[in-house]
Amino acid sequence: MTKPVIAITMGDAAGIGPEIIMKALQHKDVYEQCRPLVVGDAKMLERANGITGTNLTVHAIGNVSEAVFTQGTVDCIDLNLLPADLPFGKVSGEAGSAAYHYIEKAVDLAKQNEVHAICTAPLNKEALHKGGHLYPGHTEILAELTDTDDYSMMLSSPKLKVIHLTTHVGLIKAIEMINPERTYKVIKLAHETLKRAGFENPSIAVCGINPHAGENGLFGNGEEEEKLAPGIERAITDGINASGPHPADTL
Repeated sequence: MTKPVIAITMGDAAGIGPEIIMKALQHKDVYEQCRPLVVGDAKMLERANGITGTNLTVHAIGNVSEAVFTQGTVDCIDLNLLPADLPFGKVSGEAGSAAYHYIEKAVDLAKQNEVHAICTAPLNKEALHKGGHLYPGHTEILAELTDTDDYSMMLSSPKLKVIHLTTHVGLIKAIEMINPERTYKVIKLAHETLKRAGFENPSIAVCGINPHAGENGLFGNGEEEEKLAPGIERAITDGINASGPHPADTL
């Protein structure tokens, strides 16, 4: 079976993204599982190579077909967007804008079926905004670039997946944004995603908004009954294995 090609976006070059990438790509097991390909600035990877002492060869390329996918060589689709003397640890609109364009290029490669998945190094949201790209984070960028209307962030571990009703907003705003329709849509998204991932009958438990999921009206103002319960009941009616609201600490 051919190993998947993974596009790694370099993130904010004024931060730790390039160093994380160089350290990760010195490990043999990465190449045993996939064919990694960085989308970024080759000179920033060279700089990180010197800082980390990883002693890898940075291979600047223009397209996927030029990649060698060999351990010891870091293939980089070089967009060449940044100056070699970009300062470390300082919020830079230039670096923020570059980070956006790395993601944009990686998404384009995925849409053309030249890569099978995308892995993103950290970006700085303040730098992203300073560079003119007014997104809360990766999730919203990826949604817009793929013309996706219904989406949410999912955090994944072998035994537990967590999908968010709201993402990258303040707590008060998050509570305002939750409603039965959103609750239903995210439960459905979770169900469909896990089914595609091979889970025959995924169990989806919905966390409450208040401590102890409101404790039958003792905490909050009935948010669980108003904002969550109708969406959960609708999902159950559709045949989805959903339950809740449950106390978040119990889950």
